Amino acid sequence: MKRTALVLAGLLALPFAAAQASDLSYNWLEADYVHVNPDNADNTDGVAIRGSGELGANFNVIAGWNKLNVDAPLAKDLKSWYLGLGYHTPISDRTDLFTDVSYLKNTTLDLDGYGARVGVRSALTPKFEGAAWVGYEKLDHTDSNASLGVSGQYKFTPVFGLVAEARVAENDKSFLVGPRLTF
Repeated sequence: MKRTALVLAGLLALPFAAAQASDLSYNWLEADYVHVNPDNADNTDGVAIRGSGELGANFNVIAGWNKLNVDAPLAKDLKSWYLGLGYHTPISDRTDLFTDVSYLKNTTLDLDGYGARVGVRSALTPKFEGAAWVGYEKLDHTDSNASLGVSGQYKFTPVFGLVAEARVAENDKSFLVGPRLTF
């Protein structure tokens, strides 16, 4: 009788364990290698630090900084950062619809602007999640830059994963890869 009760309790706990494993967290920090292929310039590589922090049930703050290496004489490395607010809502037990808006600052060229994205993010399996979105960016004195992006994260543990992201925009193409800590 005790054995049957334990087996039944274990079976009843499985759906809750699976749901817990596939939850989407909006509390994370990552460090990335970045590669950018601009339409009117040479390819460049760099680093980025990005993060997100939950602000209640459906909101999160987003922030990031990057530095792209410029290999031209008399040119400076390009540094920029962003700070924004995101909103996410579940559309199924493992998928969220999300949107975010950001203030953008290119400190090297002293340009200000804004960006926005709308997309879906889903825990496809307990160890893998993916996202797809459309985005728009506009900096002072530059052309607007609409984009499509996709990303994926493989979770080695609930806290540590590896992220890859690709983006195709009107003025450039880019990808990044790096470790993510989720808390």
